[in-house]
Amino acid sequence: MSAKAIKAPPKSEYGAVWAKRDIDFEKCRRSAHYFIFEDHLGSRLMTKDEHDAEPIKPFPDIPYLRVLLDALLVSGKLIKPEEARYALESGIDLSYLTELFNRSILCIEKSRHVLATWLMCAFWLWRAKFISHRLLIVQSKREEDAANLVFNKEPQVGRISFMESKLPKHLRSVSFPKGGSYGHLFFPNGSHVWAIPEGGDIIRSNNPSGIFSDESAFQPQFGSSYSAALASIKGGGQLICVSSAEVGEFQELVESV
Repeated sequence: MSAKAIKAPPKSEYGAVWAKRDIDFEKCRRSAHYFIFEDHLGSRLMTKDEHDAEPIKPFPDIPYLRVLLDALLVSGKLIKPEEARYALESGIDLSYLTELFNRSILCIEKSRHVLATWLMCAFWLWRAKFISHRLLIVQSKREEDAANLVFNKEPQVGRISFMESKLPKHLRSVSFPKGGSYGHLFFPNGSHVWAIPEGGDIIRSNNPSGIFSDESAFQPQFGSSYSAALASIKGGGQLICVSSAEVGEFQELVESV
C-alpha cells in the first residue's frame, strides 16, 4: 500500500486516546492498587521472575498482596486505617491498623517466594513516581544487593528500573540512561530511590521519606540502621523491614512492635 493510501485518523480519535491515557494516569496517581494490579489500556505493570521459564510477566494479583499493600499504605499514612478495604475484609482488626498508622513501622516476616520484596519495589516505584520530592531508601547487607533492586547499569537489571522501563509510555517517568546511575533512580518530580548497604551512617546523614530494609535479619548492622531511622520516622517517615526468619535484632524488633 502506498503512503498516499494511508489515512490519518480524525483529530477526535487522537483526543479520545489522550483522554484515556490521562484518565489512566490519574487513576494510577490516586491508587497504588490500581497502578500495581490493574490493566492500563491493554498493558500491566510487569515484573521479572528469574526462576520461571517465561521470566517477564504481569505483576501477580493475589489477595494477600492486596492486604499487604493496604498495610504499606497505612503505615506510610497514605490512606487512613478505615480506608484499608482489603485488610479489613481479610479480618485484620481496625485497632491494629490504627497502631500501624501511628507507628509508621511495619515488619514483615516472610518465607521465600511470597513476593514481599516484589511488592515493596512496586510500592516504592508508585511513591516515587506519583509523590514529588520523596527520598526512598532501599537497604540490604551489600550495596550490590540493594542496587539489584533499584538500578544496576541497565534498566533490565534492577527490579524497580525494570518495572519502570516496561510501563506503557504514558506512565513512564524515568528516561534511561540519564535517569539512573548505579544504585540510584531519579524522577522528574524530584523523587529519588537510593540503594545503600547496611548501617546507619547514610540514613543518619539524610532525611529519608521511607526506608525499605530487605532481609533485615541478615544485616549484622541492622540495629544501627534502625536507630538511625527513628529520627526520620518521627519526622513523618516510614520504615518497612522485610526478612526471612533469623535470630537477632530483627526478631527482637518484630516481637516488640
